[in-house]
This record gives sequence, structure tokens and C-alpha cells, in this order.
Amino acid sequence: MSYREIEFLSDGEFKRLCGVSRKTCSAMVEVVDPALDRRRRKGGQAKLSVEDQQLVALEY
Repeated sequence: MSYREIEFLSDGEFKRLCGVSRKTCSAMVEVVDPALDRRRRKGGQAKLSVEDQQLVALEY
């Protein structure tokens, strides 16, 4: 499931799926995104967006 698919879920369904609230999820993306930008300079482009990478980690 991609982030685009779950952004239309209600807040309760979003939290049930991810384990964190929508606000916490967006705050986590803001923290992780600059760190991933530094890593991207060394390697190729990621196939998943930052939001999708975070969603995979949260669902795991």
C-alpha cells in the first residue's frame, strides 16, 4: 500500500494501519527527509518516496 492510497483514510484508520497519528507521521518525514537527501548524493535515486519508505518501516 502506498502513501497516496492511505492519505484518504480517516484518522482512526490511518492510525490503526501505521501505528502513529497522521501528525506524527508527517513530523517523522520532516526529520528523515534531510538525512535521506544527504545519502542520495552518494547513490542512485530511490524507487520509493520518503513517505513510502517510512510507511514500509512502520508497517513492518
